[in-house]
Amino acid sequence: MAHVIQPTRKHDRIDLLDMLRGFALLGILLVNMGIFSFPFLALFTGTPRGEGVVDRVSEFLILALATGKFYPLFSFLFGLGMWMQIERVEAAGGRPGRFMVRRLMILLGLGLMHALLIWNGDILFIYALVGLVALLFRRLQPRTLLIWAAVLFGLPIVLGLGFTALSLLLGGSTAGVSGETDQFMAMISDLEQRAIAIYGSGSWGEIFGWRALEWIAATVFYFFSGNVLQILAFFLIGMYVGKRRLVQHLYEQPAVQRRLPFGGMCLAIGLVANLALAWLVMYGNLDSILVGLLQQLLLIAAPILTYGYVAMIIGLTRSDTWRRWLQPLAAAGRMALSNYIGQSIICTFIFYSYGLGLFGQVGAFNGLLLSLVIWIVQLGLSVVWLRFFQYGPLEWVWRSLTYGVPQRMTPQPQQSSVG
Repeated sequence: MAHVIQPTRKHDRIDLLDMLRGFALLGILLVNMGIFSFPFLALFTGTPRGEGVVDRVSEFLILALATGKFYPLFSFLFGLGMWMQIERVEAAGGRPGRFMVRRLMILLGLGLMHALLIWNGDILFIYALVGLVALLFRRLQPRTLLIWAAVLFGLPIVLGLGFTALSLLLGGSTAGVSGETDQFMAMISDLEQRAIAIYGSGSWGEIFGWRALEWIAATVFYFFSGNVLQILAFFLIGMYVGKRRLVQHLYEQPAVQRRLPFGGMCLAIGLVANLALAWLVMYGNLDSILVGLLQQLLLIAAPILTYGYVAMIIGLTRSDTWRRWLQPLAAAGRMALSNYIGQSIICTFIFYSYGLGLFGQVGAFNGLLLSLVIWIVQLGLSVVWLRFFQYGPLEWVWRSLTYGVPQRMTPQPQQSSVG
């Protein structure tokens, strides 16, 4: 007899996780706006988005409060979601390995189409590959998962700090290579200007070719920079939390008792540390090697603030008033895939030549305002959409392909009793 595996029903979902996804959508958009509207290479050259004071302040706040703080949250939630799905498949008597591979391969295909046809900053492709690797860890004990996560998270930081120390011992970053560095930076500057010209006024074919090249470069960077190892680490932390059923235990408590240990302390320490490090990176006038050292320290400080953000959301849900105010976040989180791709469609239309052609012309402050407007609109649309449908449009596609049968889009009609 074939086992029937069904998607998670609405009343089985944990609203808190959807709220966190909806909140993370804002942070991801704030960071991604710099890549939507400005050359990808500016991440490495430090070319500012605008010269005004409000633009510089906006860049500083985004670096301090958003950059590197939300991909850990999304990665954690993805790993937790994977484990919860594995449990459901096992409970239904199915084969979770085969099911999850099929689900992740579909996501990989969606990510590839997103990267090549819409926007080169796609993360779905990476998540799908990392998810396939994470499946190899699914039978490990929770404590072993946590050890692996610590090793994977710390390895890139240790290597980065070691490289920085070696460079300092060898005499700094500019000794004997200033000419080559100047030539390299001139080449990068030319590529930045070319990106502005292509995305702002090029043909669709030119944009497609340039987008593909940047996506390949970004993917290679992810693998060689250690980002993939840290994403895998957060996947494993999510699986650890799932195996220990920590979220379910938290959710079973009365709302007024829900809190994370050391949450307030991590929020305070994370805010102070990230604000200080971001200020030193942007305004410290430091040697490039010392800036690299600060970037490594940001990799440590960022997850502390992420944990603080999660604790803040959980703390707010202790209030009935705040729970009502935060419900739109849960709606957006239930449609996270559709909203994520929707952000790409909206922003590429605004900035690319086949839309408004504003690439390279919008400063950081206006980008910040635009991000807030888009996110607020998505919150409202998500609430309205889910009044009539069970899933977001892309969630429906993903589920239908995963389960091998078209899913019912509209809610089951409620049966009325007579008597």
